[in-house]
Amino acid sequence: MKLGKTYDKNIILTRENTFDNEVIIIDGQGRSGKNLISVLLTCMNRVEKMRLDSQIDYIPRYYFLGKMSLDAAVTALRTEFDEKYYYNSISRDVNFRIDDYSGVLKQAKRFEYFKRLFLPADDAAVARLKKQKPIFQEMTHDGLHVATLFFAALKNRLKMIHVFRDPVGNIYEQNVRNFGTRIGNDPREFQLAYQFNNYPVTLNAIGKEEDYLSGNSIERLVLTVDSMFRLNLQGYFDLTEKERQKIYFIEFEDFVENPFSYMKGLENFIGEPFGKAKKRILKRERCPRKLDYSERDRRIEKIRSNLRDNYDEIFMKLIQDYDSKPWLDWN
Repeated sequence: MKLGKTYDKNIILTRENTFDNEVIIIDGQGRSGKNLISVLLTCMNRVEKMRLDSQIDYIPRYYFLGKMSLDAAVTALRTEFDEKYYYNSISRDVNFRIDDYSGVLKQAKRFEYFKRLFLPADDAAVARLKKQKPIFQEMTHDGLHVATLFFAALKNRLKMIHVFRDPVGNIYEQNVRNFGTRIGNDPREFQLAYQFNNYPVTLNAIGKEEDYLSGNSIERLVLTVDSMFRLNLQGYFDLTEKERQKIYFIEFEDFVENPFSYMKGLENFIGEPFGKAKKRILKRERCPRKLDYSERDRRIEKIRSNLRDNYDEIFMKLIQDYDSKPWLDWN
């Protein structure tokens, strides 16, 4: 398809007229406990409610798949971050669903976004942003493995918090949500997929297509959780030393049992103190709480009972590598 000479130009896209605001990305695999961290951060005075915008997740994938040029990907990301930052300031395109974790009622500043519905927009909203300097918060899935593009777009404005979760719980919870069968089939599931031998395959299974298609739902999840765990680790080492200093790691299970030391670390990392609403949020999320680690053994056995030998080998190696907790030496 061609539109003629109008678009037949060799141009470099750009967006330098950004708001230049601080950005926090809360990242991790699906069902890794990111929601808990994101709503807790809203207890900080300048941190905005968490957003979950699919194009911010997908633009880096398009770029690394060779579907977008670098200038297009950087410009698209800057535009998305700026647009959503402005929209937050006037409560346009903001989630008001009661039970959604990205909804305003789950956040610490619950009524702020209702108030913004009645505030003036346009230049007045921009003036408020310049004065108040809110910190934009976005949630991504496995964004660490493509973090080089996020830093190319946002540079030193960006800080990223990556949440690790025990892959046993991760696989178990994803299976409850039927992620092993829904991607590429369920119209309510928006994760990227592609065609392989006329079958839909999740983008997280690139290079493992045959094993993915021949696996049952849990075997598929073992493949994808293992793949993204390793890609996220590699993504960290793809960053420069200066960029790595902008990454903060959280182990979900440890956070749930021992939140306060992490919270102090988060205050130092973000440069903002937690406000009084933290007590309400922690109580609602049952944090701190004691975990039943015998449940892990039961889940391991349940998962393994559905795995053939080659998938079981991958699963047990994943547990071994996760339990070594290499990120403890990185923060």
